[in-house]
Amino acid sequence: MIDELDRKLMCELQRDGRQQYVDLARKLGVVEGTVRKRVKRLLERDLFKVVGVPNVLALGYEYVGIVGLRVNMPEIEPVGDTLSQFENVCYLAWVLGRYDFLAIVLARNREELADFMMHKVAKIPGILQTETFATLRVIKGETGLLDTVQLLKNLGSAV
Repeated sequence: MIDELDRKLMCELQRDGRQQYVDLARKLGVVEGTVRKRVKRLLERDLFKVVGVPNVLALGYEYVGIVGLRVNMPEIEPVGDTLSQFENVCYLAWVLGRYDFLAIVLARNREELADFMMHKVAKIPGILQTETFATLRVIKGETGLLDTVQLLKNLGSAV
């Protein structure tokens, strides 16, 4: 499916998606045309995506909450639909195990996260229980890979 060159190319583009093909070719020891064809093939096959990723910390969203939610099963779809509409919810997955949903919620501070949980999440019919984990420090990974489109649309002049 993909070979070592594809993997190296994806790693380089993940570090900086704006790199020029000529620079990538030099780093990877191939000609520019090879890089161009490989990137095109990876994109066409939907194996890779090059996107702009906002720095949510620089935008003022310093609090990352991971929320586990238990939901009344007959209401799983409406609850999921409602949660997905909130701009602060940047990741939402229906999961197996102790919780029915796991959500990643961004907030500017702990008060905003508390307000979100008390005044928005608590009012959704069908939610039986929540457990919120606030991150202290990210050890591996970046919050930039979250869906922040709604969040960015509503930033306005807040920054």
